[in-house]
Amino acid sequence: MKSASVWLRLPLPDGEVDVVLTRRPRKSVGIRVSAGRVELVAHPAVSAARLREVLFERRDWIAGHVARQKLARQQAADLSQLRWQGEPLPIVLTAGARRSARLLPEGVLVTGIAEGDAAGLKQVVCRFFQREAALRFPSRLAELARACRRQPSGLQLSSARTRWGSCTAAGVIRLNWRLLQAPPAVLDYVIAHELAHLEHMNHSPAFWAETARLYPDWQTARRWLKQHGAELFHFD
Repeated sequence: MKSASVWLRLPLPDGEVDVVLTRRPRKSVGIRVSAGRVELVAHPAVSAARLREVLFERRDWIAGHVARQKLARQQAADLSQLRWQGEPLPIVLTAGARRSARLLPEGVLVTGIAEGDAAGLKQVVCRFFQREAALRFPSRLAELARACRRQPSGLQLSSARTRWGSCTAAGVIRLNWRLLQAPPAVLDYVIAHELAHLEHMNHSPAFWAETARLYPDWQTARRWLKQHGAELFHFD
């Protein structure tokens, strides 16, 4: 049975965070940082003393996640700029009857949005990202797919909140449009990851070897995505 009550408060360099404990059958102790708190999942047989040990062993890891998520929330409140292929770009608001956004050397020009209309601005920026992703992703997929024995049968954009990409058994690859905000290397890694699934519909050693063949520096890009992926939901 899940419990939503606070089990303990974990001291971190920037202050304490709540720890919520869920008891259910599982082999290992799971830790998840979300919404400013720690969710701990453990088998009923694991003692409270052992759970405290695990928390303090992973305290630096937890502190890092808490800090990054706090920064992401602060950035989400700032709608003066967006992230474009890994780099910050200012948003320039200008008058206009039609709501639109387009890329300029000096930033992203957004028209038709009143000052302070955060919801309207987010909507326009999301449409802008989706449009640009539809234009730019196919060429990157085609370039990396040139090295594949089996070719993808199609490309679709995804709005998933928990997956950056997927590959169906029929060979259709889906890529999250939010990846347009990440450095190009990160997009290439996700594409290589999904192309590798054309040969191996699993995450076996053979799958990772195929990913490395298609994109040798995949581990660096994967680390970036783990550390900064939450920031790609700034406009959502």
